[in-house]
Amino acid sequence: MPGAAPAPGQAGALLKHRKRKAPPPAAEDEAEELEREVEELESELADLDRRLLEHLRGTAKRVPDAVVSRLAALLPSARIEVPTVSETSIVEDDQEQLEKLKLLKLKMEANIATLPEVLERMNESVAHCEKLESLNVNIHPIFEEKTRVC
Repeated sequence: MPGAAPAPGQAGALLKHRKRKAPPPAAEDEAEELEREVEELESELADLDRRLLEHLRGTAKRVPDAVVSRLAALLPSARIEVPTVSETSIVEDDQEQLEKLKLLKLKMEANIATLPEVLERMNESVAHCEKLESLNVNIHPIFEEKTRVC
């Protein structure tokens, strides 16, 4: 039978496992060689790690300077030059800006309050226009809108 295992006395029988002998001296030399290579690689890795940290520290110090110079290059030249202004004029300018902001806020609130009334008037106007259209009245040509051809 093809799927059955052969009997122990037949050809192709399973071999007994042999005991392992002590490795020859060449294998010990290879093991020592591998250990030395591993130590060298570890020392190179430590050196690369140290160099990488030094590079990152140097980069971290250069980034703010690079950002400042890039932003300065993007700003228009007129904005870079800041005229010297007394603190009192700055305070006055701030107060003027606050007053303008308050006035704008009041106007916006008033406009928002009148929106329902405006909406009601618009609806009434639309209703009147629809009523006029449904009357089918002849309108004199003088009052009709002329389309311009350019």
